[in-house]
Amino acid sequence: MAIDRDRIIDEAMLLLDEVGIDKLSTRKLAERLGVQQPALYWHFKNKSALLDALNAEMLKRHYVDRLPSPSQDWAEFTLASARSQRRALLAVRDGARLTAGTRPTVADFADTEKQLQLYVDAGFTPQEALHVAMAVARYVVGYVLEEQGERAREAEEAGEAPGNLRAELEPYPLMASAVISLVSEGTINTERAFETGLRFLVDGMRASLGRLSH
Repeated sequence: MAIDRDRIIDEAMLLLDEVGIDKLSTRKLAERLGVQQPALYWHFKNKSALLDALNAEMLKRHYVDRLPSPSQDWAEFTLASARSQRRALLAVRDGARLTAGTRPTVADFADTEKQLQLYVDAGFTPQEALHVAMAVARYVVGYVLEEQGERAREAEEAGEAPGNLRAELEPYPLMASAVISLVSEGTINTERAFETGLRFLVDGMRASLGRLSH
């Protein structure tokens, strides 16, 4: 039985949301689609190839600010792109793990080239531009990896008595002062923490660019 590639991807995205990346398998996907496993191999030779396709689909659906607009400021684009990438990864279960373990496509190279051009036009060398793009992307992926890991742990510990964060941090005044400022309704405000770290990155890049121009 022939099966459409787009339908496979759509069903695989739904299955990923239901079972997570560890339990996602071509066997389960074939059962969901009502076909034999070999029918999937026409489109995807193994799970890794399927995950590559799911990552591309995730970014296509949710990463809306991946490319700079004409005459956009490089720092403005970097902030917007990082926020958009984070939203994209959070939109899909295990999104950070999915993107961290996949291989870039030719389309990814084309998009990266446009990003690098923006940075080069701003005064970075091609090598520096690549480091800028990599630093921001890896900050986002690493940050969301922690966010999604914490969510999974919270789901596993649902129903357990919550710890008293203030009491636990009382012997550590610097930690207490820093962490409590990020707490909102009993949990860390990850949005605020993400924005702070992102702005540190961009400020450092701006300072480096300023030194290069003198």
